[in-house]
Amino acid sequence: MSDEIKKPSFLVYYDNEVVVLRLSDDEAGKLFKSLFSYGREEIKPDFNKKPALAMAFDILSIAIDRDKERYVKRCGANRENGRKGGLAKASNSKQSLTNGKQILANLADKDKERDMDRDMDKDRIDYQLIADMYNEICISFPRLTKLSDSRKRAIKARLKQYRIEDFKRLFELAEESSFLKGRNNRNWLANFDWLVKDANMAKVLDENYSDKKGGGEVGADGQSRRQAADFYEQFLGIGNGD
Repeated sequence: MSDEIKKPSFLVYYDNEVVVLRLSDDEAGKLFKSLFSYGREEIKPDFNKKPALAMAFDILSIAIDRDKERYVKRCGANRENGRKGGLAKASNSKQSLTNGKQILANLADKDKERDMDRDMDKDRIDYQLIADMYNEICISFPRLTKLSDSRKRAIKARLKQYRIEDFKRLFELAEESSFLKGRNNRNWLANFDWLVKDANMAKVLDENYSDKKGGGEVGADGQSRRQAADFYEQFLGIGNGD
């Protein structure tokens, strides 16, 4: 359309606080300034040399894009409903009643569409964001090159219980774990699929696989009995539900 709809503002969500707090004050200031240019003209800053700043910008800019898309849809719906309302006023009383029912039905459909859009936005956002986060943090593990349907289903299932910050913590704990990086009796190495399984994610976040404090390099013998038991359960295919 010729009169492009532009959102006059953008929102910053409390959920993003944990990401921003990891930045220095100088980086946080640069991030905040960059959001205005991106929200108004979609100008992306060059943060390639600062991974933490780049990741923070990606997270916040995705939220801006999502809100902008919803705003445009809402404006279009209001414009369409206004047009239909004008037609209804020009009709007779019977036609007005019919149009009124149709408008209510359209509004119900719009609500369903918005719900579907929210789900689609969440899917589109979280899948790639989590994959990139894994590849950036878990440099000792096999790289994730493809987001298959099964992986998307696993991510979506975990997001019903965990937040994006929990995934970041999961990957950090995994990268810090000698056991998960192959220092065990079978030289077994965890990967993305293993980490995002329900039981495994809970145990890693509970720090069941974390190295003992005050020790040097830790092998399988240096892990707790619980870690060893968990490993053999996974090796034998026990308790590895999605």
